Amino acid sequence: MIYTTRGPIHKSELGVTLAHEHIKWESDEFYANNMYFDKKYQEEDISLDLKYIIPIMLDIKAKGGKSVVEASPPIGGQNVRLLKELSERVDMHIIPCTGWNMTKQLYDVFSMHFEEQLANRWINDFREGLDTIDGVVIRPGHIKLLLDRGVLSKADKAMLIAAVKASKETGMPVHCHIMDAKMVHEVIEVLDKENADYQKFLWAHADEEAHKETVKLAADKGMWIGIDNIRKGTSPEKFELLSYVMSIEYGHKVLLSQDYDFYSEAKESVDNHPCTVIFEEFMPYCTENGIDEQEIIRMMTENPANFYDIDTVTKVIE
Repeated sequence: MIYTTRGPIHKSELGVTLAHEHIKWESDEFYANNMYFDKKYQEEDISLDLKYIIPIMLDIKAKGGKSVVEASPPIGGQNVRLLKELSERVDMHIIPCTGWNMTKQLYDVFSMHFEEQLANRWINDFREGLDTIDGVVIRPGHIKLLLDRGVLSKADKAMLIAAVKASKETGMPVHCHIMDAKMVHEVIEVLDKENADYQKFLWAHADEEAHKETVKLAADKGMWIGIDNIRKGTSPEKFELLSYVMSIEYGHKVLLSQDYDFYSEAKESVDNHPCTVIFEEFMPYCTENGIDEQEIIRMMTENPANFYDIDTVTKVIE
């Protein structure tokens, strides 16, 4: 099953999916914490946000999109009440997440048993739900991490270990933001030590540096590859990386998306936003240069359906 803000669906229902987007990033961490820990929302803000975001979603839907993966973690202000109402208003699926949910400096204070306690929190998010709204238990469909640039920090390493533990217990895949290709080597060391299931691990933003040797290493391990920053004017470079991934026969494990903040883009210009560029620019560019549009559509349909599909252990949600 795939867990959405309207409840679980079969993988065949997911359709064409943007696998890494932000409905609205919330910079106010106090409010973000109120939503995640206390389940308190600002209804007036939600109503205003919907006016901006609904037109974006409807434009995506008109281009053939059916689902969106929310990549904003709890500390980034994921608002499950907003997501649920948005999903219902536009009749599209939205996959929420658990994951990074506190300032990383807390690791320095509570390092003892940090991994276990954090993993238990994420397991509980899946077992009990992020919230129950209108009778729907909204369970996270993935664990979202954002690793800082540079050397893998103790806090990020602990979060990575916690994510592996929670993934093993629940089946949730790990959606991991890694901007530096060289860090992938450190991440692999941790994953190997924890005996992680690479089928459940996504290197989001592999296209940031598009380092082909590291992409090949990740593919050899069985890691999913995110070409998920397909922005306006980037089609040639994204096409090059996708062509390489396909040349090593790994197109079945790549996730495509744009990494836009829908709310911010709508506030900038709701009539001239870039949030459909993957349909309007990238797909035609691929077609012109040798990758059929139907192959891109297949990747955007079958691949996320396979990655986000959770074979739930019944005892976890009893």
